[in-house]
Amino acid sequence: MKTFANTACTGLKIEDGRIKGVETERGYIEAEYVVVCAGLWGRLIAEMAGEDLPVMPVDHPLTFFKPFNEFEGTGKEIGYPLLRDQGNSAYLRDTGDPKSSEGGQLEWGYYEEKEPRMCHPRDILEKEEARLSPSQRDLELEEVIEPLERAMELTPVLAELGYDEKYSFNGLLQVTADGGPSIGESSNVRGLWYGVSVWVKDGPGTGKVIADWMTDGRTEFDHSSIDVARAYPFQCEEKYIHDRCYESAFKIYNPPVHNREPYTAARGKFRSPFWERENELGGYFMEIAGWERAHGYASNEHLLEEYGDKVPVRKAEWDSRHFFRVSNAEHLKMSEDVGMINLSHFAIIDVTGPDAEKLMEYTCVAKVGGDTPIGKGVYTHFLDHVGGVRADLTVLRLGEQHYRVIDGGDAGHRDLVWLKRMAQDKGFDAQVTNETQNYGCLGVWGPNARAVLEK
Repeated sequence: MKTFANTACTGLKIEDGRIKGVETERGYIEAEYVVVCAGLWGRLIAEMAGEDLPVMPVDHPLTFFKPFNEFEGTGKEIGYPLLRDQGNSAYLRDTGDPKSSEGGQLEWGYYEEKEPRMCHPRDILEKEEARLSPSQRDLELEEVIEPLERAMELTPVLAELGYDEKYSFNGLLQVTADGGPSIGESSNVRGLWYGVSVWVKDGPGTGKVIADWMTDGRTEFDHSSIDVARAYPFQCEEKYIHDRCYESAFKIYNPPVHNREPYTAARGKFRSPFWERENELGGYFMEIAGWERAHGYASNEHLLEEYGDKVPVRKAEWDSRHFFRVSNAEHLKMSEDVGMINLSHFAIIDVTGPDAEKLMEYTCVAKVGGDTPIGKGVYTHFLDHVGGVRADLTVLRLGEQHYRVIDGGDAGHRDLVWLKRMAQDKGFDAQVTNETQNYGCLGVWGPNARAVLEK
């Protein structure tokens, strides 16, 4: 293996949906597999393949204060100051060995809370243009003066030592549209792999994940949340990427982010045919895969009078945040009587063609072809090659050469890409298409569901 430093990639050669090689300043390199681990510049490489990635560089101010010598010569590395200032979205640490390039100083780092400064990779300076390096943008003191003054109140030694403008800079780091990096094989180009938006500390583990994934087809842990194929095409549009990443930038450090915290940016992408009625009923909308999804209705809060004693009371604000007690009451009512739920956000994938049955029989655990009646729905799983569960979903047999897969909204695109790859790898003549936006769906459940429908 050879390594070529300071050699720019100028293009990718792609034929029939497969990577063939890399164009560089020093010539062409033929390659059956290409792994993009270009850090901040990953999106620029993706553009060469005609796609984009839901990640975005953002300024991370790093300031330095003149030498702090209290620990010099003690040999006690564990004794160096280290402070996390959570309420100020900042931290402070000693840079260590005074003999190193930045050693002996105090470093104060800050994550911008008010107006994060995003930087598209195309706007990053070239190496010869940058004062320090392309990933170290110049920092104006005014950008951080307010939080820095608060830091000096907490740690007065900063003011005593004095700010060193020469060393201070905005270090670029990457934020993502959903909190996860872009790792895995491209959704559109076979053999093109990504390892983008990976922090330095995560590099070794990420390398092992990619190596296992490429060689074995699976990893030691569930990688669905980092799989680049999880992103739908609309989630790779430039404005969506910017808006979601801008919001993510506020949440890097402060405040703590609830695991059900809804995004407020890039909302309202998809609304079901029933959205207006749901809104009139006081729907409490969250979002999944671009769809506005009601998690309960204010119009049903009267049910708490009947079921309130059976609905858990979450007294702590953190426990109750983004949970709606009315939805518990609605489910209890549905279990005893009847209820209706909007399922339009579920992904709908159609599989058609002469080999549609072969593809579905190959991928599904349950029998969905053969003598399975047309019109029948079967709940089943997709498994990987060693029996691990990839997905759980419902398959409808709509014709001899027509199957419809009903999948979770967040998993839909990842499973669609996987089905396409299975058809391709096995040589099946089958077409796999996303039909989600062409249908609305309501589910009616409960012991009285049939009686209601009979009316």
